[in-house]
Amino acid sequence: MNNQPTIEAFNSFYRQGMEQYNAGDLAGARSSLLKAAELANKISVGAGSYDVRMEYHRQAAKLLDFIKGPCTHPAPKVPAAKEEESAPEIKPEKGGAITFADVAGLQDVKDQIRYKVLEPLKNPELAAVYKIEPGAKILLYGPPGTGKTFIARAIAGEVDAAFYAVNCQDLISKYMGDSSKKLDALFEKAQDNERAIIFFDEFDSVASRRGDGSDGVDAEMARFVATFLTKVDGFKKSKTNKMLLLIAATNRPWALDPAMLRGGRLDTHIYVGVPDLAARKFLVNKVLKGLPLEDDVDLAKLADALEGYGGGDITAICEKIKLNAYMRSLKAGSAQKISREDCNSVLINSHNMITPADLAKFQKFRSGQSIG
Repeated sequence: MNNQPTIEAFNSFYRQGMEQYNAGDLAGARSSLLKAAELANKISVGAGSYDVRMEYHRQAAKLLDFIKGPCTHPAPKVPAAKEEESAPEIKPEKGGAITFADVAGLQDVKDQIRYKVLEPLKNPELAAVYKIEPGAKILLYGPPGTGKTFIARAIAGEVDAAFYAVNCQDLISKYMGDSSKKLDALFEKAQDNERAIIFFDEFDSVASRRGDGSDGVDAEMARFVATFLTKVDGFKKSKTNKMLLLIAATNRPWALDPAMLRGGRLDTHIYVGVPDLAARKFLVNKVLKGLPLEDDVDLAKLADALEGYGGGDITAICEKIKLNAYMRSLKAGSAQKISREDCNSVLINSHNMITPADLAKFQKFRSGQSIG
């Protein structure tokens, strides 16, 4: 869907609303900004990129919150493009806020992690009998939006570990050796904690199959892969560290350098697939249960209609349904119930980014078949 005309209209109404607001015309500002919010919601529904969808969804929510108030607090601003900055220092997050209880479905995934990571910590005597130590090197893979990052954070919450979330692109530098230094510093910091998890998101962006590049970023990426393999081969806990867990996540496991997946490296491969019906019901209820619903709105049927969607997309769709009713309430001046039409209009305009062809690729990878 071509959103460019709608984006231009959104910008126009937003600028007009800001001009009216600054001139003291609050009634005119409300009208223009409400139209801008409606357009932002429309852009979100039709966007092909998950990031664009969520960004315009947030814009709509901010504008509506502003309109709902007395229009005397600072007006919302459309964020300007940021200049490229050097990568910030990676600081740990403390686990605890999210646990497995917050993860919808995926029981097989939880079980694999529980036996590999959690139980050796809870029952170290039994683990010692079989010489099993806490910690692992795990590759989480699956379609986008299925909850790989959320699972990694839930693991940190389960074991109360320091969580180092790494944007892999931040580790790549065009300067010789800089990426390797960042990687060394990261492992050293993690080992200072009693329990730590290093999580590499979008791992294929830095660990793809090595090519013939001899200079620039390509060469630095090849050096990064070599350095990473060295670090993983020597992966061990310090004297003060009881558990060091390495997790990498990717939507394209077949693109990874094969050396990354060999025994002793990222050798525990866990597939994170699309939510089953129970998980979809969990996600739908989490957003919509307890809200005012028309009698003909059946949340179980909505969950059934969302088969094949990723968890992130299901949540975003439910948020849009809620937003539709909220916008109608603003226009009506009183709370309106979420209607079947709210659900249908969002579903009709939603595009599932996960295709059957994508799922077939993951099935091939799981069964060890080559992917062209």
